[in-house]
Amino acid sequence: MKIHGSFKKVVLLSVSALIGITTANAHTTDLSTSIINNCDALTEFAKNLDHNDAQLSNSQMKSYIDARVACEIEHKDQHLQSEKYFINKYGSDK
Repeated sequence: MKIHGSFKKVVLLSVSALIGITTANAHTTDLSTSIINNCDALTEFAKNLDHNDAQLSNSQMKSYIDARVACEIEHKDQHLQSEKYFINKYGSDK
């Protein structure tokens, strides 16, 4: 009976360690092309950077900065297009 209890503790400890390792690895995110090409994913990556275990090379950092600038331009363009639509539709001269 004592062996069964010890075996059970070892199994539980092993499972706990495996869950801990898996959970820690779940936060590891590489800066991949799918993140670079998606503004929402890029923003999420930046917000969670302290949880990510990514090592960025100089070229990856340049890609990241270029992608952030492109997203900012796209975002501002969307706002301008919305304002243009609003003015055209609801402008005071109509």
